[in-house]
Amino acid sequence: MRGYAPRPPPIQRHPSESQPVAPAKIKARPGAEVKSLVETFTQAKVLQIYDGDTLLVAKGSSRILIRLDSIDCPEGGQDWGDNAKYGLIKLVGGRTVHLEEYGLDNFGRTLATVYVRHANGRDWQNVNERMVTLGHAWVMRLSYDHLPSDRQYKLNKLEAWAQSRNVGLWSAPNPIPPWRWRKEARQPPADAR
Repeated sequence: MRGYAPRPPPIQRHPSESQPVAPAKIKARPGAEVKSLVETFTQAKVLQIYDGDTLLVAKGSSRILIRLDSIDCPEGGQDWGDNAKYGLIKLVGGRTVHLEEYGLDNFGRTLATVYVRHANGRDWQNVNERMVTLGHAWVMRLSYDHLPSDRQYKLNKLEAWAQSRNVGLWSAPNPIPPWRWRKEARQPPADAR
């Protein structure tokens, strides 16, 4: 199946090394300004999709792991996780994209807003926003303070729209945010404690 790959291995560190600290995120530009700048952003070729918010791209001769910024998709093994992954494959699988980069996350992945040409061939589509609109992702409000208020507002509005229309993961009676699901998955069952 095209675009399928196992989750990348964690970054190997010597036991004496402390966990990495994410550098301060670069401030993003307002939405109107971004539209005129997309073509100046780093261009990359999508090589693999790991899940709904993580992909591997080729930038020149380098391979870079990208984490879609300010959104969080359900994990593999979680309800809607596979749907989110296939949604991202459909949007960007094998395509050339442009990256608005913001620095690294705690796992060494490059945080970015990804842009891809719209089907009309003229306009650019914000993939992070599209994943929210399609009901494949939650907005990460605790992690989007580097975005200008107009872009925060748009993400919130798109999520509210998807939720009100029961689109994607919002069609489930009680969808569990991935950050809560990950936390619960790390805890042993009550009877094992």
